Amino acid sequence: MCDRKDAQCPSVSSFLMARLRCLAAAALLVSVTGVALGAPSFPPIGVPGQYHPGKFIWFDLVTDDLAAARKFYGAVFGWQFRPVDGAPASYTVVEHAGRDIAGMFVKAPPAGATRAARWLSLISVSDPAAAARYVESQGGSVIVPPAAIAGRGTHVLFRDPQGAVFGVLESESGDPADTPVADGDFFWLDLLARDPEQAAKFYGGLAGYEIHLRDIGPGVKRAVLASGGYSRAGIAPIPAPVKQPGWLPYILVDGVAGTLDKVRAAGGKVLVEPRADLLDGNLAVIADPRGGVLGVVDWTPSNDVGSK
Repeated sequence: MCDRKDAQCPSVSSFLMARLRCLAAAALLVSVTGVALGAPSFPPIGVPGQYHPGKFIWFDLVTDDLAAARKFYGAVFGWQFRPVDGAPASYTVVEHAGRDIAGMFVKAPPAGATRAARWLSLISVSDPAAAARYVESQGGSVIVPPAAIAGRGTHVLFRDPQGAVFGVLESESGDPADTPVADGDFFWLDLLARDPEQAAKFYGGLAGYEIHLRDIGPGVKRAVLASGGYSRAGIAPIPAPVKQPGWLPYILVDGVAGTLDKVRAAGGKVLVEPRADLLDGNLAVIADPRGGVLGVVDWTPSNDVGSK
C-alpha cells in the first residue's frame, strides 16, 4: 500500500473500471470462506501484535485459470507463487520482494459473467462482527458473514450503501507493517463512487478514517482516507461510462510504458492508456487475460496528482 505520511497518493478522478461488476466480485470471499472449517492453516500476513485499522492489508484474486494467472502476473510484475498445501480451490499465495502480498484461488465464473477473474481488497478492522452491524445500520449489506480461517483471521464481505463490494479482515497474525512499497507491490486504491462525500462518511465510520476533501471541479469533490498518519485510499466520482461503483487497487511500477508492453506480451489488455490528465501519463489500467482489473502507477512526489 501507498502508506505515505502526510501526503495524498494518486487517484483517477474522472475515469476507470468500465468493466467492474460488483456482483461477480462477491464470488471472491465466498470462495475463501468456503474453506473456513477444517482447512489447513494459512500463512501469516503481518507482524504479531501490530495492527493498523483502516489499512488495506490483503488482496485476493479469484480466477477460473490459476495457471494463466500465475503466468501473466509473474511475467508482468515478477511475482512468485506458493501453493498452500491441502487448501481447497488450489489457494496460492503471491510472494514479492520477500513477503506475501496477495492470494489466488480457482472458482468458475457465474453463468453470464463477462469476466472470469476478479480482485477483492480487504481492510484491517479490530472487530468484524461490529463492522457487519455498522454496515447494515448504514444501508449496506453483508454478503458473507464473519468467517474464521485458520492462520489468516476473520473475514467479512460487504456491499457498501452505494453498491461497491469490499472485505474486512481481523488478521490472526497482525497486520503488515507501514513500510515503503517496492515496485511490483500493491500501492494504492481508489473507490469510484456516485457520491464521494457520502462514501467517505460511511468508510470513516467503519474504520475510523480521517477524511480529507478536495475540490476537483465545480461542485465535485474527491476524498482521501487516512489512518495512523498515513493516506490509505482515495474516493473519486464515478465517471459516466461506468455503471457500478467499485474499488480499484494499483500496483507500483518502474515505468508505465514498459509495464504495458509486458501486459500486452503476456496476453493482457490495456483498458485505460496513459494520459496527460491522469498523473501526467504515469498511470494506466490493465486487465489480465481472464479479466482481472488492476491499475498501474509510476509514482514520485513530483508527479503526485494530489499535489496539483
